[in-house]
Amino acid sequence: MSRGVVIGGLVVIFVAGVLCGVAGISFYHTYEREQRKERGAAAQHDRIMTRLTQELALTAEQRADIEPIVTGAHVAILELRFAHQAEIEAILMHGMAALKTKLSSEQQTRLEAMYARLQRRWTKSRDYLESMKKRLTWLEPSYPPSDSELLMHTHLGMDALDKVNEQAH
Repeated sequence: MSRGVVIGGLVVIFVAGVLCGVAGISFYHTYEREQRKERGAAAQHDRIMTRLTQELALTAEQRADIEPIVTGAHVAILELRFAHQAEIEAILMHGMAALKTKLSSEQQTRLEAMYARLQRRWTKSRDYLESMKKRLTWLEPSYPPSDSELLMHTHLGMDALDKVNEQAH
């Protein structure tokens, strides 16, 4: 066998491997996007926690400490979004009505199916929001925090508390 044939064969194998890799990554990303849409807000919360854990190298204790904070922020964002949900739906309905005038009847049917999928995702997000709100009220103490606890939760309060402790010793 000549050297050119061997090199040509290796190039073909390399190119085939690259094409398989590109196709595999494309299928994987398409699958991930579909799964994200289906899992909704709960999956988003999980992705946030996973990313924070990996990129910040959180310990199990740190993860347990920040999880309620992340959940609270996520719930607040969802509440804000759903507070404006009626406005969003009105804008979408107006846009869809304008779109339908430019679409065939088959395309209109597909557009309505797309909107139905969107409404299902919103419903899942609303259900998730309600369950997280219940969970947060269960996790939060039912008594009001004391003045010292409030001080401890502010940076200035921590400095002041440290000075008091230093003076006591």
